[in-house]
Amino acid sequence: MNKNKSKLEEKIIEGIYGEPELKREEKKRFLGEFEERVIRYLTYDQVMEPGIYPEILEAIRDPEAKELIIDRRVDLEAAHDYIKLASENDLPFRKIDSPELKGDIALVVVSDHAVEIGERKVLSRKERLRSRGISDKIIKNVGAKLCDQCWSQLARKAPEELVNYEKMSWLDKILGTECICKN
Repeated sequence: MNKNKSKLEEKIIEGIYGEPELKREEKKRFLGEFEERVIRYLTYDQVMEPGIYPEILEAIRDPEAKELIIDRRVDLEAAHDYIKLASENDLPFRKIDSPELKGDIALVVVSDHAVEIGERKVLSRKERLRSRGISDKIIKNVGAKLCDQCWSQLARKAPEELVNYEKMSWLDKILGTECICKN
């Protein structure tokens, strides 16, 4: 507080503008949370992608995780898998609705205290998988059935992504289902 202002002036200013808030801009960006409490976060584009981000599953399962928060502007159908994962792991979920929120962060997994995390931001699936040498056909077809060769490639280079694909069964092969690598 400014030493030049009287207590009355400070109370009037507080009445007009509200109580001073620590790191207000930071909290607007991280869905009402302090950055140091965020374990991992996704942007709107990432939430809208089909499949789940393994980094968020890992964050949900983190013993430090206390809540999953989703911006109200996110289509709940797109966020359904994350909400389901939170529920399956007994992690509370809530939507936040505030006109003060800024930026493109749409989903956060948070703790109730500061956590030591190397990187809170999750790279886009495309960036991460390309850097590991996964073909664009696999990257662009989340949810596809993969032949043994594509499945093995994914298992070797990005095993955490297997949750987002299916391995072709012998029945698929008999019925003539082709892998995306053949198209």
